[in-house]
Amino acid sequence: MPSAEIRVTDKGPVIRVYTQWNEKELIKSVPGVRWNAVDTAWDLPVTWASCVTLRGVFSNRLEVGPKLNEWARQEKLNRINPALKLRLQTEPDRPYDIPLYPFQQVGMEFLDAAGDALLADDMGTGKTITTLAALSRVPNGLPALVICPNSVKTTWEREANTWLKKFELEATPYVITGTPKVKERLLAQAQADPTALVIINIESVRLYSRLAPYGSVRLRACRECSSTGDAGLRASLCEVHPKTLNGFPFNTVIVDEAHRIKDPQAKQTRAVWAVCHQPSVRRRWALTGTPIANDPSDLWSIMHAVAPTDFPNGSRSKFIDRYCLQTWAPYGGLTVIGISPEHREEFFKILDPRFRRMPKELVLPQLPSKIRQIRYVEMTPKQKTAYDQMERDYITVLGGEHILAAPTQLAVQVRLMQLASSYCTVETPDPDKPAETIVTPVDPSPKVDELIAILDDLGDKPLVVAAMSRKLIELAAKRLDKLKIPYGLITGKQTTFERDDAKEAFQNGRIRVLLFTVQAGGTGITLTRADTIVFLQRSWSMVDVMQSEDRVHRIGSERHEAITIIDVVTRDTVEDRQQIPRLYDKLNRLEEIRRDKELLAARGVETADLDDEYTRIINSHIGA
Repeated sequence: MPSAEIRVTDKGPVIRVYTQWNEKELIKSVPGVRWNAVDTAWDLPVTWASCVTLRGVFSNRLEVGPKLNEWARQEKLNRINPALKLRLQTEPDRPYDIPLYPFQQVGMEFLDAAGDALLADDMGTGKTITTLAALSRVPNGLPALVICPNSVKTTWEREANTWLKKFELEATPYVITGTPKVKERLLAQAQADPTALVIINIESVRLYSRLAPYGSVRLRACRECSSTGDAGLRASLCEVHPKTLNGFPFNTVIVDEAHRIKDPQAKQTRAVWAVCHQPSVRRRWALTGTPIANDPSDLWSIMHAVAPTDFPNGSRSKFIDRYCLQTWAPYGGLTVIGISPEHREEFFKILDPRFRRMPKELVLPQLPSKIRQIRYVEMTPKQKTAYDQMERDYITVLGGEHILAAPTQLAVQVRLMQLASSYCTVETPDPDKPAETIVTPVDPSPKVDELIAILDDLGDKPLVVAAMSRKLIELAAKRLDKLKIPYGLITGKQTTFERDDAKEAFQNGRIRVLLFTVQAGGTGITLTRADTIVFLQRSWSMVDVMQSEDRVHRIGSERHEAITIIDVVTRDTVEDRQQIPRLYDKLNRLEEIRRDKELLAARGVETADLDDEYTRIINSHIGA
């Protein structure tokens, strides 16, 4: 009979598991398990996840020792039960004298009770303010670090200055921006300030932090860090060398838009892990309304940052094997298509004490409904000729002399999306480097023509316009310049000040149109002055799509009767035939984790509107 008990080792307490020879494959399926050759037993971290998985693997055959039994009882009493109680609440048990929605007050309590948690409330429900309230509630919350997209650094600073005073927390925001010397000076000032709230963009973290290990991925080390390190490697390029953020005694780390760290092999992700897992950190909070981008395996990387003991390093493959439903991909290899029905209940027993999700339909019923429209456009003759040649031959000639080639299937998809939006010109600055070809959209562009028609239809009403391509956005801006229509831009080329100025100018009514790229403006900004958003291009990422839509559908949009989402789609192209079905498939996988319909049904809220929303997404793209 298998047995489990807590043992204290030179590396700390572990759950020591003894099994029979014929139970080897069963115990090996537990994420985080390690073979202890000295004691001929298996070791697991002392966590709730370990307890749940062991019980799931061995059922009632598992003999639990008194120390482990008492630890699990206390863990359930002190953390699990309070967190689970708050996870689905919308009203606090007692009134608070703070200007928050009731569900935000419960969210504040949940973050405090859960300790390390993922707050996945719907986009536009005020997760930033909820988190600041929780920061003011927990003891010794400062100094704290906020890791967020570049576009929302100033938003965090503004909200902190506004709300932390109301919550009676003395905190000093430090926005890490400017030249490298200025950033280092700001970090040095913050390190000497016990009230520091450091706000840094996620792209910069790896410049100021070492990288955490992941599986067999090799870390580049200098000779100072390892005798076998790379000779001549500077400390600034060493991936093991401690850097500025690693010496900062943060008590709390907050990762906003945490879906940005879904890839465990990305250096950006592993730098965030390294900061989150520092010994000084007492609380780790991740925020995102879209916790997975493609499938449930995306969740592991986020949860490893938040709860590294429940989701330990090296356990991702076992996590996928046990909790994810897989099938063979068309071109070989296994791909994840959902949550394993066999272990679904076990999976949520581990996740739910650290996961809270409130859909807008439940907590903000006053928000307007979404109305979806599709406007099909036709390619011009020369645009269609170029598109058909690229689709058929992977090569086309533009302008009668410039060759545009696509050597891979991925490159073909990119070129087809470009040609579906407009005709293009080609420039090759260096003939010896044809891979560095610059493709620029130019008129004629049926999508930009349709945008102008939409503006005419709306009269003087404000409008938000989104696209994946910065150059397509700039092409639309040139057309608005010719028509003398005031507009603002949010793209990767804008500085933080220029982005904030464009957003404020739009919200304050100084300009009529705001154009943004999905990557630069698709998260963290509020554009509720408009009741209409036009997509000239959709992203292949369901996360980016939903995030972009909810720039206009969020707290503040209740002034409108409805929010209109218009897709401009070029007929009989790759975006028409392939893109939308793939996005819908990802939406279904996201719903497996969010479980919005389950929650709404449990609260007696009719879910027909949510079903209709999914149906409208599909129907709008098949012409129904």
